[in-house]
Amino acid sequence: MAIGPRQRKRLRRRAQQLLDDELERIRSVGPAGVREMAVHSPLDAAREDLTVTARVDDEGERLLVLVEIWSGRRIFATGGFAMLPDGSTHTPH
Repeated sequence: MAIGPRQRKRLRRRAQQLLDDELERIRSVGPAGVREMAVHSPLDAAREDLTVTARVDDEGERLLVLVEIWSGRRIFATGGFAMLPDGSTHTPH
């Protein structure tokens, strides 16, 4: 189903908010919780007409987190960070 410019703009705004919320939620669970997410990665969750996918790669000392917000074959927002054992995070620019 094709979507028009208004709906696409609305989806992008909603996707950005979902992305920000999901990244904050993942940060808040801390290193042990994020490491547990890596075992089950990727994790998908439906949010009405969008899907939130969180991927966590355990690279030993650091955990790499990538979140994508998508619908169909279109990705509307993506972001991520690296988490260190002390819970601090670094977001690449």
